[in-house]
Amino acid sequence: MTDYKKTKDTGDRFSLHDAHIIAMDFDYDSGELRLLPQYGFVDTAADDMVDGEVIITGVSAEDSYIYIMEYKNVLTGNVGSFVGEKMTLTTFYDAFHSKFKAMDIMSTYHGYKNCFITGFLSRGDEALEIYMDIFYRGDFIYRVREK
Repeated sequence: MTDYKKTKDTGDRFSLHDAHIIAMDFDYDSGELRLLPQYGFVDTAADDMVDGEVIITGVSAEDSYIYIMEYKNVLTGNVGSFVGEKMTLTTFYDAFHSKFKAMDIMSTYHGYKNCFITGFLSRGDEALEIYMDIFYRGDFIYRVREK
């Protein structure tokens, strides 16, 4: 019998909770997805906000899906009725800069080569809920600019 101890990876050092994403870039050829936070990107070890970006490499656009929910007669994010749309990452990326002002991340969860991101999208004065299911074969990188 062999024991395998789960080790804490660098992903636990940084938090995107409350990160305000103002730009997104996707390179279709390399499968590199970049998220640029304006604020809210936190180094939990230093308990301080950092400047930088998140890079996910080897993203499979055809296996990554985005779910957008628009709530009806209830405050966005609460229990209640909604209408929504499921789309590929490519469709969402093509619409991000023209239809949405920003994305506020509430949580991230990492599975095996999957990253699940939940949060809210700004569309004019309206808030929508978003659930991103990103499948990738590369790395999840927190690129931090030194002070």
